[in-house]
Amino acid sequence: MLTLDEWLKIYEDIAKRLRLSPIEDERAAEMLNVLIRNRGLEPSQIKPLIIGKHAIIVGAGPSVIEDLEGLKRIKRENLVFITCDGATKAFMEVFETHPDIIVTDLDGYLKEQVLCSKSGSIAIVHAHGDNKMEIATYVPKLEKVMGTTQVKPKEKVFNFGGFTDGDRAVYIAGYFKPKSITLVGMNLEEEVGKFSKPIIFDRTKKIQKLKIAKELLELFAKKNIEKGNEIQLFNLTNGGVEIEGFKRINIKEFIKIVYS
Repeated sequence: MLTLDEWLKIYEDIAKRLRLSPIEDERAAEMLNVLIRNRGLEPSQIKPLIIGKHAIIVGAGPSVIEDLEGLKRIKRENLVFITCDGATKAFMEVFETHPDIIVTDLDGYLKEQVLCSKSGSIAIVHAHGDNKMEIATYVPKLEKVMGTTQVKPKEKVFNFGGFTDGDRAVYIAGYFKPKSITLVGMNLEEEVGKFSKPIIFDRTKKIQKLKIAKELLELFAKKNIEKGNEIQLFNLTNGGVEIEGFKRINIKEFIKIVYS
């Protein structure tokens, strides 16, 4: 939905707002690139999982368990589940299996993410200046891996746009042209869900990131309109903030959409 140049301008603004270090982000991206140089997945290997399907983006908000329970009645082959970091644990609790894809910067329930990777999930690991230690520790334990960055891409580390795990998952899914993208557990409120990062060291920064996530989701929806609404966008989250461009629906409406 965004060109690399468009994204890098957005990233520059985010870096200023949050006092991020582009140099450290570059170093993290290079570290990840080195670790997966001989085994990192290409976008062409992700595409068949998403194109033409109903993509469910699972955030780690307070409503995630309730939201996922409603989806259990839909046949799995009609959907592709993309969990965001710690939401992977919530998905395992509800479905008792692994999601198709995990979008992660490695800061939430990593034991579960490693387990899912060994069971078949693809881990799309994001490198940034604050997670170099986690990259070094956990990427070697993951089996199917693709790398992402928020700065200039590398040989095996790509940039699809997006900043937090939730909005980045939407940008990744959008790149591969699903039939629809539906948000669950994407409350984006000040209340932090129990499946988010286990320890929140800086609550103010967390709230800032949720605001940025909302902005980027709404930008995605705007770009989708400009492209003729080629992807249907829904919000199946119980409660939470309104996200402009993502239509609020209930589970009955969504089931009709899937089986229509």
